[in-house]
Amino acid sequence: MAPQSNGGVAAGRPNPDEPAPHFEVATVKVNRSGGRSVPPRVLPASGQVTITNATVASVIQDAYGLQLPSQIINIPDWARSLRVDIVAKAESPAPVAMLQRMLQPLLAEYFKLAVHTETREMDAFALVLANPGRLGPQLRKVDEACGSVVGTTIGFARPSDGPDQRQVCGVFPAATAGQIIAHGISLAGLAIELAPSQRRPVIDRTGISGRFDVELTWTPEAFSAAALAQRPGSTPPPGVDPSGPQLPTALRDQLGLKFESTRAAVEVLVIERVEPPIATD
Repeated sequence: MAPQSNGGVAAGRPNPDEPAPHFEVATVKVNRSGGRSVPPRVLPASGQVTITNATVASVIQDAYGLQLPSQIINIPDWARSLRVDIVAKAESPAPVAMLQRMLQPLLAEYFKLAVHTETREMDAFALVLANPGRLGPQLRKVDEACGSVVGTTIGFARPSDGPDQRQVCGVFPAATAGQIIAHGISLAGLAIELAPSQRRPVIDRTGISGRFDVELTWTPEAFSAAALAQRPGSTPPPGVDPSGPQLPTALRDQLGLKFESTRAAVEVLVIERVEPPIATD
């Protein structure tokens, strides 16, 4: 498919003829602390986004709703290593997905970002029902209005407020490796959560709409009993059972879903221009 130019701002938004919404105020500063990045703090009720110690590449990935870093083409090395803090506020309350899109013009302003989207055929996984018409015991449909507070990438699907997981929409920080616990997410959102572990795009082809509570626990292959036996003295992270099910089995038994290998047309973001900020603090 031919490239679709956006003049540096608009790829990925629903209507390319409409200007992307802007934050009313925003600050971007380079973070040289050497600390760990934390999930974005997103408050739709106040229209505020706080991003701390994130790479420029990861902010681009979030802004354009991409599942994997590999969907960004021509990204320079400095953008994968330079970390920034962003505090931005819209002039009024806004859904999380809109706040994500507001990062696009912000990136264009601060980093001179210009991009276009292309559709490329690549290996992917389709997420489908393991048994047609039947869900697993740990995938439960809920009647919740969560659409405005759950974004379209992993970081923006994390809830920012509320101690009671049963009352807050989103995907909750895992207590250990190999775990997804969420309230009120779509199966397309679940596909996004699964993509990093597969290193391929994951496409929701279940044909099921609505929102769900999800409890999925598996043993990452690197921490399986067989893998640990090849590394004498190695131990799994706390909470990981080396004898537990690997992801395909857990996905089938717990959620009633499975992966099918496929070739799919996947949107990628091609960087035409991006520059490091002039100010570095």
